[in-house]
Amino acid sequence: MTAADLQKYVGAHEGDATYVESCWAEAASLVAQFVGDATVPAEVIRRATLEVGSELYHRRSAPNGVAQFASLDGTAVRVARDPMVGAYPLLTRYVGGGFA
Repeated sequence: MTAADLQKYVGAHEGDATYVESCWAEAASLVAQFVGDATVPAEVIRRATLEVGSELYHRRSAPNGVAQFASLDGTAVRVARDPMVGAYPLLTRYVGGGFA
């Protein structure tokens, strides 16, 4: 997977390519740091990176961590502060729980 895959996944315009590439690079770094030396299937790494990249991309449209969606009641939704929130369930079974 590449930044182009993230761009398709989030529905970003061509004008956002630089921002998408930045989100992809940061997502890859965060996932790699979390995984460390653990053996994780490549497909799981790719999916986790895509999820983290999506979280990072959508933060731009969520000022102060709040996203507003067109709904009948106008309810605001808080965006996760940790961009890894979507990746943890995918990766934890391979990385372990961190108990000493």
